[in-house]
Amino acid sequence: MQGKFEDVVESMTFFAFVAITALCLCFTFSVIVYSMGFPTNPHNFIVANLFIAACVAIPTAAIAAQHEYKMRIYQRTLEDMASTDALTGLLNRKFFKQFACEELARMSRTEMTSAVALFDIDYFKAVNDQHGHAAGDRVLREIAAVAYSELRGPFDRLGRWGGEEFVILLSNVDLEKAQSVCDRLRSSIENHVVIVDGKPVSVTASFGLAMLPPNSDFDGMLELADTALYESKAKGRNCVTAVRELNLAAA
Repeated sequence: MQGKFEDVVESMTFFAFVAITALCLCFTFSVIVYSMGFPTNPHNFIVANLFIAACVAIPTAAIAAQHEYKMRIYQRTLEDMASTDALTGLLNRKFFKQFACEELARMSRTEMTSAVALFDIDYFKAVNDQHGHAAGDRVLREIAAVAYSELRGPFDRLGRWGGEEFVILLSNVDLEKAQSVCDRLRSSIENHVVIVDGKPVSVTASFGLAMLPPNSDFDGMLELADTALYESKAKGRNCVTAVRELNLAAA
């Protein structure tokens, strides 16, 4: 919504610029002609000239502004397509990592800690095998929507890391808060029912969590979160495993 408002403002500014430029050019032409003594009635000539200029400038500016608005919308659409996953609408792997690195740079200035969590859907292959890939895609879309709804608005970011695996960046949290968010999300996924061809399909998810201290390496912390994710699977799935500060120091 904010982006569309900015596009409208920029287009209206462009409209005003084109219209004023056209009027100024016509007015300058009128002054030059007047100074040369051509018109028999200078006042009427200037008024008529400005009126004609306005009739030409305003539609021209409107067409130019409309074109500018469409071009900005098109450019924004291309940017969104490049940064989001086509199936779920979440940030894709490349842009999620870019955002995470920007967050780490901000944290180095504020000395605040964040956390990264990986989760994937348990036994997702069985969903595809039993119900088909279209049903699997629907499960991915709905789980993405459930996860997005559970996060803390602009403070957190959610992306699709690949396949049935998702990644979360939790900003300005300690370990206890990060675990709480992940467990709430895990519970919401477990309780969500996807209707496929009139039949209910339920899934669970396993989580791996690692803290991101200021000046930490995102790729390194992500590997720790991935290791914790596999620990969750080894413990029976549908749980949250966190890499604690002692492990981070050892790593």
